[in-house]
Amino acid sequence: MESGYGVGPLASSSSSPDALPELAPRRRELATIAKLATPLALAQFGLTAIGLVDVAVLGHASAAELGGASIGRSINFASVAFGIGVAAALEPLAAQAVGAGERDGAWRAFLAGLVGCAVIWLPTSALAVGATWLLEPLGIASSLVGPARAFLVPQLPGMLAFSVFLAAKSFLQANGRASAPLAASVVANVVNLLVCNLLVRGDEALTAIGLPPLGFPRLGAFGAGVASSIAQIVLAVWVLVAAWRMRPLPPRAPEAGREAPRAAPSIRALPIAKVLRLGAPIGLQLLAEIGVFSLVAVLAGKLGTVAVAAHQIAIGLASFTFMGALGIGGATAVRVGHAIGEGRSPRSAGLLGIALGAAFMSASAVLFLVARLPLVALFAEDPAVIELGASLLVVAAAFQLFDGIQGVAAGALRGAGDVRFAFVANVAAHWLVGLPLALWLGFRAGLGAQGLWIGLLAGLALVAVSLLARFLVVARGPLARV
Repeated sequence: MESGYGVGPLASSSSSPDALPELAPRRRELATIAKLATPLALAQFGLTAIGLVDVAVLGHASAAELGGASIGRSINFASVAFGIGVAAALEPLAAQAVGAGERDGAWRAFLAGLVGCAVIWLPTSALAVGATWLLEPLGIASSLVGPARAFLVPQLPGMLAFSVFLAAKSFLQANGRASAPLAASVVANVVNLLVCNLLVRGDEALTAIGLPPLGFPRLGAFGAGVASSIAQIVLAVWVLVAAWRMRPLPPRAPEAGREAPRAAPSIRALPIAKVLRLGAPIGLQLLAEIGVFSLVAVLAGKLGTVAVAAHQIAIGLASFTFMGALGIGGATAVRVGHAIGEGRSPRSAGLLGIALGAAFMSASAVLFLVARLPLVALFAEDPAVIELGASLLVVAAAFQLFDGIQGVAAGALRGAGDVRFAFVANVAAHWLVGLPLALWLGFRAGLGAQGLWIGLLAGLALVAVSLLARFLVVARGPLARV
């Protein structure tokens, strides 16, 4: 057992008086993870709240507009996966550099991440728009294709802004500064709430609060896409300013008592290749995971407007609670990275983070079970949508625990620089097991949307077990920096 950061289960630490001192470092580690995870999780909640506002406003305006926007958002999520991967590559690079006391290295990694986000954005934007032309051949009703494209196209600037926001967030959290992303999410949500209502509902939004009409038309899904993109630009600008303030400054010149001028690092000096090398498998992992959920959302459109609207509401709520696990996963990645940079074992930090994520998501499962009807009713008025959405939340409650474990375990592996295994695990579990089972249950067995979700549950369970086992193996011995 290693000094203060032992590898055995917590219960074994209290098996002898000599092991009792091991408890204190673990409590400190857990407190550190929780302290860092709280603002990160709240910021993640804020990100998902932007999407939930779009769902709520569109859901009360038109089920067809909501269903189409659901498909457009799913394509958007799949297309931005590589941008998210590039941003996530900063988690091991920046955290390990900070742990080793190399803050200048963390800053160069951040600048490289921004370049990588811009490079990835151009081709993925083109692919996202092109994908909308495949919807009708896949059997999606034309009444849903129009709103899907109308929502997606104005989202393109927001795709880049979102990746930039995540890159800056990774840099800030590696430096222990998680308040700026939280503040950015609050401001962006206020902006989105106001702009989305105005653009989707037009003058009706003004008259509802006692203001005179100004001639604003109802833009439906297109208006929601514009509002969401504006909110994501607000997110990016806010955290970029915060990250700039955290840039490493040169030492003071003794003779003048001033800071010596420093030239900005050139493009060639930035570790762009390393960021892309780490980001590519992370992006592929996210594409495998997001892609299967996005495909299920598109296929739900084959079951009709009620099914796709209920699916969007349920997946929106499940995604909202998962943001808590992502916040804990981000904090765990930082602590694992810090441990490796400092030359100590990351095992305790990783396992404590995974346990915290599992506990949080178990509480979310209970909430889904006891309040499923009122939760769905917040986003729809159609009784059929509410009934089906509530039944989907029962399945969502079942996979909350697995979603929490896999989300945090993936963060622990990223912090360790192990970014390839998660891709393989997601492809095998989701595409070779979960998706085929979802298709069979949903369409052949006649279970509809519920069958699709049971297949998703099976895939998530396999990913959770695989990633937890992988971290236990990886963290058995000393780890080198990436």
